[in-house]
Amino acid sequence: MRSVTPKGKIGGKAVPDEKMTSKVNPEVKGECFDSIATGAYYRAEARGFTSGQELDDWLQAESEFNQRRAG
Repeated sequence: MRSVTPKGKIGGKAVPDEKMTSKVNPEVKGECFDSIATGAYYRAEARGFTSGQELDDWLQAESEFNQRRAG
C-alpha cells in the first residue's frame, strides 16, 4: 500500500499532498485539490471519521470529481 504524505488534516486525518495526487492524475491542481479534499472530508464525516479508510475516501472523491469534470 502507498504511503500518504500529509499536506493537512481532514477530520483529524492526514490527506495526500498535491504532489502525490498529481501522480494519480496530473490535472489535479489548486481548486481541483480543494474540491477533492472537500469531497473526501464529507465521505469521512458520513462514516464517522473511523480510521483506516482515508486513502479510499480520497480516491473515491477524486474519481467522482473526475467524472463530474468529464461531463
